Amino acid sequence: MARKKIALFSTGWASNILAQFLRGVHDEFVSLDLDTYLFLSYATYGQSESDRTGELQIFRLPNLADFDGAIIVSNLCDFPGVVDDLVSRCNAAGIPVISHGIPHADAINVIMDNDSGMNHLTEHLITEHDVRDFVFVAGTADNSDSNERLESVRRSALEHGLSFTDKNVVYSNWEFSKAAEIARDFAQKGKLPDAFICANDEIAMVMITTFEDYGIKVPDDVLITGFDNLPDSALFYPSVTSIDPDNRLHGRICARTMIDLLNAAPVENPIKLPSRFLSRESCGCTLAPGSALQRLRVATDAFRMQRKKDRGNWHIFYLESLMMKCESVDELRTTLSDSLSQDHFLEGDNFHILFDANAHKTLTSYDLSYEDSDSYSEQQDVIFSIRNGNIQNIHHFETSQIVPGIREDDPCHMYVILPIHDGPHKIGFVVFTDCYEGIDNKEVLLFMEKINSSMVNSKKSIYLKAVNDYVKEMSNIDSLTSVKNRSAYEARLDDIHKRLTEGKLHECGIVLFDVNNLKKINDELGHYMGDEYLKNACRLICAAYKNSPVYRIGGDEFVVILEGRPYEQRDSLIDNFVAEMKQIGASDLRPEEKVSIAYGMAIYEGEGDAIDAVVKRADELMYATKKRMKAGHEN
Repeated sequence: MARKKIALFSTGWASNILAQFLRGVHDEFVSLDLDTYLFLSYATYGQSESDRTGELQIFRLPNLADFDGAIIVSNLCDFPGVVDDLVSRCNAAGIPVISHGIPHADAINVIMDNDSGMNHLTEHLITEHDVRDFVFVAGTADNSDSNERLESVRRSALEHGLSFTDKNVVYSNWEFSKAAEIARDFAQKGKLPDAFICANDEIAMVMITTFEDYGIKVPDDVLITGFDNLPDSALFYPSVTSIDPDNRLHGRICARTMIDLLNAAPVENPIKLPSRFLSRESCGCTLAPGSALQRLRVATDAFRMQRKKDRGNWHIFYLESLMMKCESVDELRTTLSDSLSQDHFLEGDNFHILFDANAHKTLTSYDLSYEDSDSYSEQQDVIFSIRNGNIQNIHHFETSQIVPGIREDDPCHMYVILPIHDGPHKIGFVVFTDCYEGIDNKEVLLFMEKINSSMVNSKKSIYLKAVNDYVKEMSNIDSLTSVKNRSAYEARLDDIHKRLTEGKLHECGIVLFDVNNLKKINDELGHYMGDEYLKNACRLICAAYKNSPVYRIGGDEFVVILEGRPYEQRDSLIDNFVAEMKQIGASDLRPEEKVSIAYGMAIYEGEGDAIDAVVKRADELMYATKKRMKAGHEN
């Protein structure tokens, strides 16, 4: 029986929350024969629309019919239409889908009881700390979690006869910069409420540090609370009064519910989990037992983490510097593969970088009319792949597999899939494995930020190189016939001369052609038809010598250079050319189609011979043929 696969969808900005949730999922899934695939985006409202589009399109990568179930961390994917689209695709694929955080009518819902914890917190501020004037620092105006927390605060305030209107609410949009701006505005106005109740801990910590910059102390001058009980909030000074949703428990419940759904067992809908109020220093309470010892460990842990972070930063910045020097997609592939083969401590022993089949076009196109498709290509190019510590020699694989080289006897894993993109244009994706700590401490985020920024910078070099190559190539193309021109021919002769001199080339030949009757066509039918006559003559030559370069070196003169197999087949090739020309001459075609071409072939005769001498012999033979053709002895 094939191993079961569960798809997870989330953004990663709330890294502590997500990491705890994922560990809870792992707690339940670890003993089962299944793999989890986390499609992870770092989209945010603070990004440009094009960057946000590029991040979110990783959710379009999987064919959900290939999975057995899906869990959407919907409170972290709170962008218009995103959850609706994912749920709709799961339903169309016929797989069970769980929405964690935000209820959805067409999914099984595991949600948090925001009200119980927030009501306890508000009652605590009012009854224990005599708070009368609140400001609620919300997330976004359309976020259900934020709005439930807001309504709980509003209801508690009104029950105590306190005023609470829209003036008591400000919106941070979950952005740190906006939270800092809110704190600065209040500090500069000089009028503070009794307490700020923040929609999450990170907003609370940003506001506390911003107020400190203005000499405003928490909790002496104002009280501040958060939500989520992040690990940092307990060690922060002052420790942040918060509400613990127990994100690990939420992950375990989602996983258990999915197991029940896979076994066709009945499940509740919705499943609502309580939250727990935790009083700390930021609201004026004392330290919780054990907090002082935890703080004493912070310096040691910080030193250890900083050493790892410094090594990780150096590794990522080194990769970035290498990538920015690349001038082609192939060079980019080689550079990444060579570097990561030597050092992949940060990426781990199961890691993959894949480029979409259209990546070359994406990287070399600055054409505003270029449109990237919504879906990924059917095939991916493997830039780097390591599986169980062994570098895989895989060059391409089917996109539907998501991860290259997986086998049924591999240990179960959580694969984390993230997008590589330039704005809205997809380039490929990266696959980490079991990187719970990397998500938690934002190493994965830093890696992806540098990979994507490097792609943008590399694109400029790659694009300019592609443009220069194109211009160079076009400068060697004959505008009328689209074969190579005299300049390209002379450069090729120089190369042949060099290789002959160095002993790197031992066999070659030259075939010269001169188009007959061009003046007659021009005089009788006009120069336009003369041009058509030349193009038809060129087509005949190219068809006969389709594996050799063809050059137009004068008004009615062409040349073919023979190397390798065409050189070995030179006699049969010239015979076929002559036979085709005779057939054209005997046919009932229009004058501009009935081409006649004189020809002469000469070959390199070994040491002491010069390529110029070969050309001269071919020229002499060509004019001898032209004489015979004019005399009527040869068509």
